[in-house]
Amino acid sequence: MWLLLAFLLPGCEKLDAASNVVDGLGDTTVAQGIFLGADIPPFVTLPDDADFYSALCKVFLAEVQDASDLGESPVSGADVRFTSSETGRIEFSEEGPGEYRVYSFDGLSYEPGQTANVSFDIAGETGVLSVKAPGAPEFELPESHSARKPMTLELDKGEFEHVVAAVYDIDHDILTWDSLPADVEEAYALNTEDAEVVTEVEIPGEAFVRGSNYLVGVAGLEVADSEGFEGVNRALSTFAAGQFELGVIQVEGTGGK
Repeated sequence: MWLLLAFLLPGCEKLDAASNVVDGLGDTTVAQGIFLGADIPPFVTLPDDADFYSALCKVFLAEVQDASDLGESPVSGADVRFTSSETGRIEFSEEGPGEYRVYSFDGLSYEPGQTANVSFDIAGETGVLSVKAPGAPEFELPESHSARKPMTLELDKGEFEHVVAAVYDIDHDILTWDSLPADVEEAYALNTEDAEVVTEVEIPGEAFVRGSNYLVGVAGLEVADSEGFEGVNRALSTFAAGQFELGVIQVEGTGGK
């Protein structure tokens, strides 16, 4: 499953912090990421190499003097670890410059209520992030839907300021759409917006590219209090967690190949 760290300080607070980054590794290192889980329905069988996982944690590391430098200074070669009482300790793999991931097939698990910890070492300096994993929101899928038609989902449970959603074509083993940020800059931009409680989620028609069976998921994000972080710029770093509520819907129509 796709997971990512997210950052949710108010925009003005982040801008003030960005202009006041001081020298030193701990102050110039930014960590942004997300820890996501999903309870795959027992009647859904996914291939071993499916582009959908029951748990994933994704972390971006960058060294900056200003928020505008986020995309220019990825930190590679860091030793990054995930620890929790349920999972124990798991090492991340670096999958791109400054981008680190660990998956369910590595032994990662997601349990609501658990405290997840990410730590990393860079040039002898250590950073630590922690977040408490929340439960999933609730929603009802419509009884019917057509290919290429957008979908609006009303959230019936949970008060989340930020949500992410994803759609997976079960019959064709394709992740057709998600709202997760793809890089450190998108993650930062997502969380500089003013936060309000989300009551509905919009999924574009492009997510339902053809008539098929789809797995639709929505996760509400719980964002950690950065005051407990160590070895990072606290104003620009965030660790968020969320659990996907999943449902299956059969979409009618030939909207794609």
